[in-house]
Amino acid sequence: MSEEFPEQPRQEAVLKRSRGLPLVWILPLIAAAIAVWLLYQDVTKGDIRATILLQSGDGLVRGKTAVKYSGVDIGLVQDFRLVPNAPELDGADGVLAEVDFNRSAEYLLAEGSEFWVVKPELSITGVRGLETLVSGNYIAVEPGSGAPKREFIALERPPAHVRGDGLRVVLEAPRLGSLNRGSPVYYRQLKVGQVENYRLGKDDDEVKVDLFIRREYAHLVHRGSRFWNVSGLSVEGGISGVTVNLESLAALVAGGVSFHTPEEQRQSPLAVNGSEFKLYKSFAEADAGIPVTLNFDRGVNVTAGSTQVSYQGVKVGEVSEVKANRSLDGMEVEVLMDPITDDLLSENTRFWMAPPTLDISSGLNDLLEGNRIEVDLRRGQRSRRTFDARATAPPMDPREPGLHLRLTARSPGSLQRGASVYYRRIEVGKVQGMELDDSGDGVEVFIVIEPRYAHLVNERTRFWNISGLRASASLQGVEVEADSLMSMLRGGIAFGSGPRARREAGPAKGGDSYPLYDSREAALEEGVNIRITLPDAEGLRKGAALRYKGVKVGEILHLWLQRDLGSVRALAKLYHREEEFAREGTRIWVVSPEIGVDKVANLDTLITGRYLALEPGAGGEEQTEFVALAAPPEPDLADTMMRPGLTVILDAPRRGSLVSGSPVYYRQVKVGQVTGFALGELADRVYVHVHIEPRYSTLVRENTVFWNASGMDVNFGLMSGLTVHTESTQSLLAGGVAFATPENTGREVESGSHYPLYPEVKPEWLGWSPKIELYPAAGPSK
Repeated sequence: MSEEFPEQPRQEAVLKRSRGLPLVWILPLIAAAIAVWLLYQDVTKGDIRATILLQSGDGLVRGKTAVKYSGVDIGLVQDFRLVPNAPELDGADGVLAEVDFNRSAEYLLAEGSEFWVVKPELSITGVRGLETLVSGNYIAVEPGSGAPKREFIALERPPAHVRGDGLRVVLEAPRLGSLNRGSPVYYRQLKVGQVENYRLGKDDDEVKVDLFIRREYAHLVHRGSRFWNVSGLSVEGGISGVTVNLESLAALVAGGVSFHTPEEQRQSPLAVNGSEFKLYKSFAEADAGIPVTLNFDRGVNVTAGSTQVSYQGVKVGEVSEVKANRSLDGMEVEVLMDPITDDLLSENTRFWMAPPTLDISSGLNDLLEGNRIEVDLRRGQRSRRTFDARATAPPMDPREPGLHLRLTARSPGSLQRGASVYYRRIEVGKVQGMELDDSGDGVEVFIVIEPRYAHLVNERTRFWNISGLRASASLQGVEVEADSLMSMLRGGIAFGSGPRARREAGPAKGGDSYPLYDSREAALEEGVNIRITLPDAEGLRKGAALRYKGVKVGEILHLWLQRDLGSVRALAKLYHREEEFAREGTRIWVVSPEIGVDKVANLDTLITGRYLALEPGAGGEEQTEFVALAAPPEPDLADTMMRPGLTVILDAPRRGSLVSGSPVYYRQVKVGQVTGFALGELADRVYVHVHIEPRYSTLVRENTVFWNASGMDVNFGLMSGLTVHTESTQSLLAGGVAFATPENTGREVESGSHYPLYPEVKPEWLGWSPKIELYPAAGPSK
């Protein structure tokens, strides 16, 4: 046994000491490191909680309303809570917004920082916060520079302080006028700053206006500079009358301040922050204007302190003194010109008197003050302060760049100097002036087309007057057309040419002359002139239309009496598209209102006036002389049978009360009308022409019976009582025809078929009720 299983030596366990931490501790250590890292990130880069006390939470949303600085989101409103009787708001209830700010915006949370709510705001100085219509209201901040702070009170309105470097001065004025925060500050019509704020003075007897002038323009303000108000409307009254001063429509809306340094004050020290100036009502009162002398060769109606000097509708000066010249044959007028015109008062500048015009661009003062002086400011080689002025406006100015043309007309209508010239309703030029032609029988209108549009005018271009309103009236209403508001007020001219003329005609040259037509139709519609003899011209006038099926195809150019005084002659023009009416066989008649028991028609002519209707001939020879019919032509049988539908002829012993237009009934439904009458071949009967509308033509069969439905049937009996029967009120007044078809309907008939017209209906006819399929409403099916 011992040999088979030898004894093994005893083995003893060896213990070894572990070095380092066990693996089981690695995960807690990693978690602790992450927690420390997150804590560090939260301390150094996490959000900062601050509160803002608001007067109202309108438009703000928890978790969505942002806080922005320079357009960048720096925080988000997390929560709101009410603060009743907040002492910071003088005891009013408030809303406390809790905001988480980005760590990068920590420097904005300091003493002196100002917060306010940005919302859509429309004022006379502009539109602000328009982006909030999409994104919603938000809170804006203007940074301070004090110690760190976490609790703030929001402003009621945005701060008046303008961000940026510049000069800040104060103006003193007896009243604010229409100035507002953001109103512009001008120097030579260039915006150099804005109104920052305004407030009452210490004694409450004046207004302090804070101006901000941008740094690059600060050197323009001297201690001797003069500021004046260019906004609002001022009215002054006295024994001599009422004076209305309005700088411009833009200044009336937006307000503004302008300043200038007189020549003698340009060596005075520069203004510094806080410098105070007086705000004058005008540059004339500020004594900042440039004195200019105008010599007129005759007396002119101007008033010192009232008459203005205008340049293209903008006030640039004011009359300061008026006196007779030394030779007593003219007037010497002293004016004060706006300093912005200093460089433009040269040997090329011209002054003239202009009468008042109805023109919005020149302001309401032009209507109320009367005459004004206009100036054409031009640069030149030499500066001048004395000018020879004209008592009337010059008719043209060849120095104006562009294509200069002369238009001839019998009358200019309401055209005024400065009226616009349009092409496809786009302004492309101006009217420079007007004068009588050499004979005195017409007017010459001088226009200039801007250089970039000169190619639109060719040798065959037509010009027409679009001044005022063009109105057309009818029973359906009144239609008023005007090309533009300005063309209503001071007139206007339009021009155009056909496609062929644009391709073939040569370009216009400066100085070319064109006729000025009264209307577009007269300009573009050449056409053919015809002469018409009329029994009288009652209700007709020049310009009355010639119409075919309601469409205007021409117009009357002139009316005059014949030498024998027995008739009237009319000269009319057919538009070139309608020349086919000038043919043999064309019939013409006067369309007048018709009011009677049996017919009411053409009532629109009570408003628009009478006109001439035409019916073309059947392709005859050309003809330009016509005699108008005394009444509208009655359609004959051939005309009626040419119309869609069914035309039948009824044989009657007498016409009775039937007239053209009398209705035709089937089961008291109108299905046609009487179109005309004719005597039979032997004059023993009357043929009544009846037209059935296409949809109802299948109702007439070879065994159909017709009867006279005019008037009414009255039956009275002691037992049956009173019975009154009539097809309709219309048939009672204008007559009418009715028909019926029996159940055993016969074949359909063709136009021209004859039927007897019975004087009255038989009772059994009214009981017939055949089943007849009607044609569709659009007409017979094919």
